[in-house]
Amino acid sequence: ENNKRSRRNLGLDCDEHSTESRCCRYPLTVDFEAFGWDWIIAPKRYKANYCSGQCEYMFMQKYPHTHLVQQANPRGSAGPCCTPTKMSPINMLYFKDNQTIHY
Repeated sequence: ENNKRSRRNLGLDCDEHSTESRCCRYPLTVDFEAFGWDWIIAPKRYKANYCSGQCEYMFMQKYPHTHLVQQANPRGSAGPCCTPTKMSPINMLYFKDNQTIHY
């Protein structure tokens, strides 16, 4: 029996047709070929994605430091909240000085 509580994934995935105003992950594909960056061998494109949207007031109350900031300056910003929770590096294969291949 596993008594551990699991963390809920509250992230929302949206697209260009979404009407969601809350913080959401939107698709973004970076296409090196479309940029004309021919020195990049691989990958030719990758999914970068980005976050955009508003955070609910109650979400911000979860953190003591943002609660204090809101109490001190109720009309001010409570700080960033619609940000990625995970980021990953990408491996790239590219030409350097038009002659050597780097990884």
